[in-house]
Amino acid sequence: MTDWSRLSHAYGSAQDIPMLLDRIASEPKPELWSDLWSALCHQGSVYSAGFAALPWLADMADMADSEDRGQAVNALALA
Repeated sequence: MTDWSRLSHAYGSAQDIPMLLDRIASEPKPELWSDLWSALCHQGSVYSAGFAALPWLADMADMADSEDRGQAVNALALA
């Protein structure tokens, strides 16, 4: 289990990332994907939370519909 509170993203502690991932999984709006991308890979910088999110992103890319799959695949590029 990932201890998100020990990880960081562009705006500080990553303990908010699991809630954002859950929201995207249930309601994959483009603005939520944008929020995730901004936190995990802000201006090209990569943070520890980005690496921890990779398994989730890979799962989304594998099982999402075509639009959400594209968002997940784009986010996987941060690796």
